[in-house]
Amino acid sequence: MSDKGVDKIISHIKANVDREASEVLRKAHEEAESIKTAAQQKAEEEVQRILSYAERIAALEGQRIIAEKKLEVRRRKMDAQEEAITASFEAATKFLEELAAKGEQDNLVYKDILFALVASACEIVAGKRVELALNKQDSGRFDEKMMGELSHLVKKKTGKDISLSLANTTIPCLGGVIVRDLEKQLEVDNTLESKLDRLRESIRVDVAKLLFGDEL
Repeated sequence: MSDKGVDKIISHIKANVDREASEVLRKAHEEAESIKTAAQQKAEEEVQRILSYAERIAALEGQRIIAEKKLEVRRRKMDAQEEAITASFEAATKFLEELAAKGEQDNLVYKDILFALVASACEIVAGKRVELALNKQDSGRFDEKMMGELSHLVKKKTGKDISLSLANTTIPCLGGVIVRDLEKQLEVDNTLESKLDRLRESIRVDVAKLLFGDEL
């Protein structure tokens, strides 16, 4: 075979090889691009998933912090309100103490209050012999005339003839009275502090509304 024939065959083989190589390279490039695109898409999806998860966690954490702050604010507000209510009752106790000591204050007459406390207690007891336990100051104020006025009021309020007498011993209290039914062995504590303690829960809501209005 002549050299020209050999060269032609070699040239033809080389052309086929180059063409096949180019095809292989093209397919490899396409495959690489496909893999690259899929990898990028997967990476982006993973990034979005992580971001979405992070946003949900952040939102939940934010809600938790807000909820905690709201509870803290509410707790502090309630503590402040309770302090104010307590201070109001302490002021009321002080006022009653001064009223009992002076006998009259701000158009209130202590004797009228004391008589009303005795009469309301006598409406509870069933016996007709009643003993009144007072503090030292009030016990010293009672005389025959005052006892007569009180007996008249008690009869008017209860419709019963009740014999009233002072206890031999005084009691430690701001004012008011402990009424003892000597026949039925019943005792009604209408001292000022006991009366205020019993009223505390029933009127504390009203006191709070007066102090804070619609902020409760």
